[in-house]
Amino acid sequence: MCDPVIGLGILSAGLSIMQQRAAVQAQNAQIDFENQVAQQQYDQQVLQTTANRTGEEQQKLLQEDLIAQTTSLANEDYENRIAQINLGMMQESAASAQQKKEAQKEFLEGRGEVLASGRVGNSVSSLLADYRRQKAAFDYATDRNLAFSGAAATQDKRGAAIERAGRITSQQPYLERMFLDPLKPMMRGKSSGIGLVGYLSAGLSGATTALSAEASLGQAGYARPTEANPANTWFGRYKKV
Repeated sequence: MCDPVIGLGILSAGLSIMQQRAAVQAQNAQIDFENQVAQQQYDQQVLQTTANRTGEEQQKLLQEDLIAQTTSLANEDYENRIAQINLGMMQESAASAQQKKEAQKEFLEGRGEVLASGRVGNSVSSLLADYRRQKAAFDYATDRNLAFSGAAATQDKRGAAIERAGRITSQQPYLERMFLDPLKPMMRGKSSGIGLVGYLSAGLSGATTALSAEASLGQAGYARPTEANPANTWFGRYKKV
């Protein structure tokens, strides 16, 4: 028959082992849950980072397209304005040349009429000199007006260049924001079992329970049986009278 105290110690040790195993299983289940949550959070962060980077790339491409369109339109408008200014100057030059040509014609006709009249003397010389002065004054005024038109055209070209530059620089390249890769979670390792320490602890618990039961039986008047005092209880102890 198995000694009940020893059996109680073995039972206590077994219960301790079972409790420790249950605690290990519960701990491993919690670790699994925490690792799954950490992995899900990491996956969501990776998706968010990828989406942010894609958005930044799209924003950069859109800005580059806008810069290209703005630059193209600014250049086209600048070229058209320069062409209009040059055309205006050509028209001014042609008109000035035509006016000077007509003035020259009138001068020659007037001079010819004076010479053809057959008159001589100071009056004729004065009249011819007056014709020359009028033509010179007309040519000077015509050249000055053409010079003023040229200066105005030059300023208009500068203004067109400044406006072109302003339109181009109004659109700046898009500076992409950097999104770093999320840190990978450090997964917790699971326990493989209660280990040697757990078994030793269970054994110590069983031994402590057995010794405590033995001491309690002794205090209650129960002793281990001997040849002189055989067991007189159902649990194999001798009850002192």
